[in-house]
Amino acid sequence: MKKMILLFGLLILTTTTRAQISLEKNYTASTGLTELALSGYKYFLMDVVNNRCQIYNMDHSVWKTINLAIPAGMYLYDIKYVSETLFNSDSKVELIYIYYEYDTTLLYYTYYTKIVNENGLELLSIPGCAYVEVKSPGSYGTKMLAYVYDYSIILWTLNTLVYALPGTLPTGGIAVEGERDLKKPYPNPSSSMVTIPYQLPFGVNDAEILLLSGSGKVVKTYRVDRTFSELVIQTADLPKGLYMYQLKTNRGVLASGKLIHD
Repeated sequence: MKKMILLFGLLILTTTTRAQISLEKNYTASTGLTELALSGYKYFLMDVVNNRCQIYNMDHSVWKTINLAIPAGMYLYDIKYVSETLFNSDSKVELIYIYYEYDTTLLYYTYYTKIVNENGLELLSIPGCAYVEVKSPGSYGTKMLAYVYDYSIILWTLNTLVYALPGTLPTGGIAVEGERDLKKPYPNPSSSMVTIPYQLPFGVNDAEILLLSGSGKVVKTYRVDRTFSELVIQTADLPKGLYMYQLKTNRGVLASGKLIHD
């Protein structure tokens, strides 16, 4: 009987040991996980310094490197929807990337969005576009919503461009990774205060959350660290309207989002 109890205890200990959380890989830049329609699951890394997207197999070996054309004086902001057969029907990898420039005199940002394939062939260019969402509204097909802001004029404008896409989002366990935003703020819209959840990447101990007006000007800057995982912003003294916020570290802007003050 004692031997049976001992064996049972060893079995539990072995099972518990095998169930430990283990670190597989430390990527030194913002990295996402996507499901490609033809090639399966992949990691993809946004290399801000070298203006490229590096794609890795699930064993973390390099699969593809896609160079991104970004003009001098502009900076890579985001990579979204790394996919196959979403933007066209061939077998090449396509993605959306967003880059920006900052006017140091008038203090506003201008964004540009492009869709390219793995060879650098440009499929679509949307000047002024900072945010893109892809949705699958049932029998209506696949739609892409592009939000275009023109900050260069005093009465800045906001347009939403709706595109019909030829492909579909994967139906497996992981959809095409498209959201690199922070977790959603709440309440949103807000009238007096808003809470912005955030998470610092591995190896980063402090950062800034920038609050930008609809014209792209930095309204407030908040220092954040690992002490908390949420930032509470008082909005009662701010003019009503649309605002953006960015999580910025020494690696660049890692995430972003939108909020409305009413």
